This record gives sequence, structure tokens and C-alpha cells, in this order.
Amino acid sequence: MKNLEKLEKAISDISAIMIAYSTNGRTENQPKEYQELYIDLDILIEELGYNNPNPYKTIELFWKDCGSKYAQRRELVGKLYADLLFDIGRKKRKQKDPRNWGKANKVLKDELFPVRSQWMKAKNFIFITPPDYENSIKESINSIESCLMILLKQPKGTLGKLVKNPNIDPDISKIISSAYGLISNKDFVRHGGVVNQKLGKLEAEFFLEFAGCAILYIKEKLQNP
Repeated sequence: MKNLEKLEKAISDISAIMIAYSTNGRTENQPKEYQELYIDLDILIEELGYNNPNPYKTIELFWKDCGSKYAQRRELVGKLYADLLFDIGRKKRKQKDPRNWGKANKVLKDELFPVRSQWMKAKNFIFITPPDYENSIKESINSIESCLMILLKQPKGTLGKLVKNPNIDPDISKIISSAYGLISNKDFVRHGGVVNQKLGKLEAEFFLEFAGCAILYIKEKLQNP
């Protein structure tokens, strides 16, 4: 709990610097303060099993993407840490993660580390108010696809083709392909649509657990064939 509170405060501190620098509170010390805090925050985020959502390693890089209006700048800062702060809030309220979410998150390291942000979104979409089950399902399946792209070093590949790798059991490959095909045919999940789908919490939780199992399996099979 203390580390979560420490992380929450660090996010608040760096966000305050970003907003001040990009509005009317700029000082000469802020670039140095920002960089020092960014490094500390990056370490803490990784220790807690998250992916750093802030790509701006210096305040000057952030300034280049700020936009011309104060409201745009505040909105950009707010969006950077929104998913992370939401998840911290859930954990502080002692809401448990879905069973396989934590297991899958632990193996999303090294080259797979970038997938962590996508994986967290898949979970958070279930718990936000109002929940967004369609996007949760999409991110769950997309996280499987991302793992395959990275592990097989085929960034332009698709899940349907990549999952046919010979190191993956053909029957399991068919199951994963079927899940991919199922959501590809659902309006408002992978594509736009005109017919509302009866996709709710049960379906979103099912695909989250399914994706967690698939990630664990695929990583083991492709890295230790």
C-alpha cells in the first residue's frame, strides 16, 4: 500500500510540473526536477509491475507535443497516467485482479514489456464507470496478437496467421484463431458496426482469462520450444 501511495504522489508531482511548465508557471529548475522525478518514477513503476505510460523523458520533449491551448495541455497530461491511476485506485480499495491477469503480467517483461499497457487496458475497461466490455475484449485479443508479433519478430503479422506457428499445438491454435474470428465478426469490437452486440461483463471476463492463458502458453512455447 505504501508503494502505491508513493507512486500516486510521484505521478501527482510530475503531472504538476508538466502542467506548470506548459501553462503559466514555468521556472528554470523544472527541466532538472522533471528529469530526476521521471527516473525515480520509471523505476517505481517497473518495480510495481507496470509499464511507464509517459514517453517524454525530458520536459522539452513533452513541450513539443503540447498543443496550442492550455486545455489541450492539461488533457494530454491527464490521459498519460489515467489508466495507471485507475488501477492504483482499484488496488488501494483491495479489489483483486482477475485470476490470470497477474500471472500474464509477470511474463510481460523484457521484449514483451510494451504489451503491459495494452494488457492493463483490457482489465481496466471492465471496471471503469460505465464499463466498456467491447474494448476490453478487443484489447484482450489484441494483447495475444501483440505477443505473437514480438516473439516471432513479425510486426506486420496477424494473429490468424502467426498462431499457426509449428511450435504451437494445432488444436490450441484453432481455439485461439476461433476466438480471434469470433470477435472479428462482432460489430463494435474490432470494427465499427450498426448492430448492438450482447456483450457484457461475463464475456469480457471470459476473454480476459482466455487471453491470460494464451499469453502464458504462447510465451512458453515460443521461447522454450
